[in-house]
Amino acid sequence: MNKATGKLREEARELFLTGQMTTNAEIAARLRLKPHTVGAWRKQEDWDGLRLKISKQEAEMLVKRIATDRVTLNVRHYRYWEMLLASLGEKLKNRHDLSVRDMDTIAGILDRAQKGQRLAKEMGMAGETEEVIRAEAQAELRKAIALVRDAIKENVTDEEIRDRIGRAILGALPAGPGTGADEPEDPRTH
Repeated sequence: MNKATGKLREEARELFLTGQMTTNAEIAARLRLKPHTVGAWRKQEDWDGLRLKISKQEAEMLVKRIATDRVTLNVRHYRYWEMLLASLGEKLKNRHDLSVRDMDTIAGILDRAQKGQRLAKEMGMAGETEEVIRAEAQAELRKAIALVRDAIKENVTDEEIRDRIGRAILGALPAGPGTGADEPEDPRTH
C-alpha cells in the first residue's frame, strides 16, 4: 500500500470512528473513493467493532466522570456543613447569656446542618441510606400488591377474569426484585 492510500484509509477510518460520517458512500464521496473500497477497509479493520468499543469506553468514562463529580460535590457539601458547625461551636463557647430566641435559631441551624450532612452522605432525612429507602418502597409495593390480590380474590368469582386481572396488574408493574413482576406466580394462589 502506498503512502497516499494509507493516508486516505486512515482519514476514512477517522471519519467513521468519530461519527462524522456513518456510511461507506458518504466517506467515499468525501474522499473521492469508491464505496466498495471503503467497505473493504471497514471490513478488514473491523471499524464497526472498533466504534462499538470506543462508544462503550466513552460511556464508561462518562459514568465514572459523573460519579466522581457527584462524590466531589458531596464531599464539598459535607465539608461546608462541618465548617459551619465548627464556626457555630466556636462562637457558642464564648456566649453564656443565650436567649430562647438565640437557642431556637441555633437549633434551626443545627437541624439544617444535620440534614445537609445526611444528604451529602446520600442518606434520607431520617438517616436511612438509599438502600433502606428502596427496600421500604419495595415492601410497600408488595403490601399494595397483596391487598389488590386479596380484593380480587374476594370480589371476583370468575377464575378466568381473576387470571386476566392478575396478569394485567403484574404486567403493568415495573420489573425488579420484590415487585412481583418478575416472579412467575399464579395470581390465583394469593
